[in-house]
This record gives sequence, C-alpha cells and structure tokens, in this order.
Amino acid sequence: MVKLEHGVKRRAYRSERRETQARETRRAVIKAATRLFVERGYGLTTIDAIAETADVGRATVFAAVGGKAALLKAAYDVALVGDDEPVALPDRPESRRVIAEPDAARMLAGYAAISATVSRRVGPMYDAVRAAPHADPAARKVWDKVRAERRIGARNVVRLVEDRAALREGLDPDAAADVVFVLNDPGLYQVLVRERGWRPEAFESWLSETLRLQLLGPTAQPVHTRRAHRRKEN
Repeated sequence: MVKLEHGVKRRAYRSERRETQARETRRAVIKAATRLFVERGYGLTTIDAIAETADVGRATVFAAVGGKAALLKAAYDVALVGDDEPVALPDRPESRRVIAEPDAARMLAGYAAISATVSRRVGPMYDAVRAAPHADPAARKVWDKVRAERRIGARNVVRLVEDRAALREGLDPDAAADVVFVLNDPGLYQVLVRERGWRPEAFESWLSETLRLQLLGPTAQPVHTRRAHRRKEN
C-alpha cells in the first residue's frame, strides 16, 4: 500500500514536470514567432526560422502550437493580454473592476484606459495580422476572427452603457458598437501615438472623452483626468 502511494506521487510529479516543460516550450515558440512576425512580416517568416529562434525542432513547433496561421493567432492573443494564461481579457481583474463601475462615464474612462494599454501592447502584432492575408490566404481566417472578436467586445461595451440606461437618446446600439469598434482599433493608436507623436496619456484622455460624447452625449458629466500634452516633446 505504501509502495502504491509512493508510485502515484512519483507519476504525478513527472506529469507536472512535463506540463511545465510543455508550457515553457509553448511560450518560447510563441515568443519567437511574435518577434519574427513583427520584424519580418508573416510572409517572410518560416516555421524553420521560428524553430531556430526558439531553439527547438521543427516538429516541436507544430506540436506546441500548430502551423503558421495558428502561430499567428497565438502570438496575437498573447500580445493582447500580455501573457499566455487561459484567462480572457474581460475576465481579468482590471476588466472586472471596469465592468462593476456603476457610473457610465467612469466605466467608459476605465475602458479607454484598458483599450489604450492593450493597443500599445498589441499594436505591432496587430499590424502583422492585418498584413498577413496578403501573403497567405490561410491567414485570412485569423484576421477575420480578430475583427469579429473586437466587434463582439465593442457590442459588450455598448450593453454595459445600456445596462446603466445611459446610451445617448436616438443612438442605435449597433451603430454605437460600430463607433466603439472603430475607436478601439489598435491601428488608431499606432497612427496617433507612434506616427503622429501623441503621448499615450493624451490618447487615453482623448479616447475617454470621445467615447463619452459619442455614446452618452454632450450632457453627460465628464470624467476629469490629469491634463496631458497632445504631442511628445522632442
């Protein structure tokens, strides 16, 4: 009986070790894929290059994540939330706090803060995903899925506003979701912050105010935030 219990513990230990190694390998592969997709673009990135960068075999890349399209989506998802934990963005503590905020304007300000942070983090990978279908038709499904997920997220934000009976009078909820869908596009952050030189805090403030005006209307009480210079100092 003692030997049996001892054997069970050893098998559990080995299983945990294998799972840990598998997670570490998956992280290494996704990290390598992310770097190469951003630096070279999807079309010029090969499985062999990812394997070499991750210091694993070609077969390990497929076993750990999958083919190039699966790697593209995995790299985007990790960039989106900042890690590879199986917790969706809406279920994370910062999102839960925003969802629980009873005031619609403050809720949108919190959403703007999260959106700006996500856009800053995911922007380079977003550009890679957006360009990928031009190099490989299989990547079109990844791009379509990313857009569909963003549109669902935008509609959920509008539902939060509706739950607080704060949606601007006469504004169609689907049209409101389209507005959020456009404003939460990481490409917009890329243009204004990385290209036009806006400070990140200025972008966040602008996004918060724009969402408030578009979804709640001009009579909604603004959320006062610290002033931020629009452009970066040279």
